[in-house]
Amino acid sequence: MNTTSCVVVVGYNGSRVHDIQKLRDLCKSMYDARLILLVEHIQPHDDQVADHVCSTSLAESDVAASLEWVVGCLNADRWKLIGVLPFSDRGVLLGAALASHFGLPGITPAEARAGLDKQIFRRLEAAATTSPEDYRPVLSIRVESLAELRQRVVELGGKAFIKPACEGASRGCRVIRHPSECDDAWQALKPYREGGIVLEELIQNAREYSWDFVAGSTWITEKTTTEGAYRAEIQQVVPAPLTPDVQIRLMAAGRHMAGLVSQDNGAWHNEIFHRANHRTSAVETNMRPGGMHIWDLAKRAFADFDPWQRWVRWAVEGQVVSHDPVPRGYCGIRLLRATAVGLLRDVPDVQSLARSMNIDLVEAVLSKQIGDSVTAEVKDNFSFIGHIVLFNEHYEQLSDDLLRLAEAIESRVGITSLASPARAVS
Repeated sequence: MNTTSCVVVVGYNGSRVHDIQKLRDLCKSMYDARLILLVEHIQPHDDQVADHVCSTSLAESDVAASLEWVVGCLNADRWKLIGVLPFSDRGVLLGAALASHFGLPGITPAEARAGLDKQIFRRLEAAATTSPEDYRPVLSIRVESLAELRQRVVELGGKAFIKPACEGASRGCRVIRHPSECDDAWQALKPYREGGIVLEELIQNAREYSWDFVAGSTWITEKTTTEGAYRAEIQQVVPAPLTPDVQIRLMAAGRHMAGLVSQDNGAWHNEIFHRANHRTSAVETNMRPGGMHIWDLAKRAFADFDPWQRWVRWAVEGQVVSHDPVPRGYCGIRLLRATAVGLLRDVPDVQSLARSMNIDLVEAVLSKQIGDSVTAEVKDNFSFIGHIVLFNEHYEQLSDDLLRLAEAIESRVGITSLASPARAVS
């Protein structure tokens, strides 16, 4: 019996199911290979975007058992594994184990732990003998109890930033502005305590960026986060509009962060603070493609550049080619918020609305369905109701259009209040 070539994608976050379809098409066109998707829980659309879907644990404690199970399945069905694409934070561990087992391009299991657990990264950061001149580590502490949390917040001057040690998509990320907020913050983080809770100094008066990397190509993405108790990313622009000196600083910080963990990883999304005193600091490192369609923004913003294709080629051939993408303009995404708590009643025709505002729309997607519950409080990236994508040769115009169109859409979204069904807010 002949073997069939396949590429395994390990995990995916939230709404990234349509990216699996892109990867499947590339595996087919580039290598005549099938795409096998490994997930912890099979979702309704998984079998439509992958050739085969398998369910297995991605937990650190189960990596050895999951590896044995996957290897057995591949051998039993005569698959020839030619590449591994770790596509979620939790998938990085099993992805590394698979790549190591089959001798394919990838990172070691030890390196994968440092990419997943933010505290391991902080230990590597603290132990580094060299770093960029403008780079400063962020004070970071693991907390095990509410009493310790209160004590540490007081030691940090009454303000801090708290987050899960092993999560992504802004889940659980929260600002503490006074020690009295510790009780609520600790309770809200209950689902994540098993994986560890990290407390950090609160960085203020800083801009956030990401150093995005795929198989030798790098660029800086500008990110905007929500204000308030929770911090979730609401907007990304590729490439970030930067002066040459800031570009150099951020590039150096991103490379330093990656170098602390692994020289062999094919995709990075390293988040960086650029502080008011021109210093840089690591927010966190991620050993997988950036979320919020950042690679799709890059594909449109840069000439003749396809990050997805480069990643697949890296996974199969180990190809890393140093290449600076050439910008042809700016591409941005902005997420859409609900203006009230309740049930989604109706949404405007975004295409028509954009035309009436003389805005060229690249994409508009509503992730919530009519009748779904919505909330005005954004706790993480899954609290939004959709997104818009725009392109413009001029950054100022793009930035202005993103904000204007988002506000116009949000003000026209109909929401039925749960407290009083007869009343509606628009």
